[in-house]
Amino acid sequence: MIFIAALVGLFFFWRRTKARLRQRRETEMMNAWPESVDLLMAALRAGYSPVQGIHFLSLHAPQVMRPAFLAVTEKIASGQRFTDALRELSQHIGPTARPLCEVLAAGDRLGIPMENLIFQLGNDARLSRRRAAEISARQLPIRLSLPLVICTLPSFIVLIIVPTIAGTVSQLRLSI
Repeated sequence: MIFIAALVGLFFFWRRTKARLRQRRETEMMNAWPESVDLLMAALRAGYSPVQGIHFLSLHAPQVMRPAFLAVTEKIASGQRFTDALRELSQHIGPTARPLCEVLAAGDRLGIPMENLIFQLGNDARLSRRRAAEISARQLPIRLSLPLVICTLPSFIVLIIVPTIAGTVSQLRLSI
């Protein structure tokens, strides 16, 4: 019976650890996304084509984002069209990358200027990151309340309540 309980506990611990790692990776990617968009915009302003810009990001993007851009670069190198290879980017990064993929695909297909659109995507990504940081900052007092109570309450009991009770008990002994 103890063995089964240990296995169930281990299973739930494993699931929680896996969920935490996934959440941490998503947070890291969300924090690195604005930098990647800014790097792509800088590469495009420097005269790179969108394909060269994606290759540039596979080498110079933040570490957590490089595998996604590298997968797109490998798909392009294997002979896939650029718009088809961009689907790989949204699969690796998630729905955050979809607007950038659409802009790059439209720029490749229609030849429209992309700098202003990518600049706006970078602004939106930075705003999103800022909102997430503000939400996390608002949740911090709630998260800290339990450790604060656990650490403060024993010291309150030891420093205030125990001497008061000891003094009252000693007064009772003197009066009896």
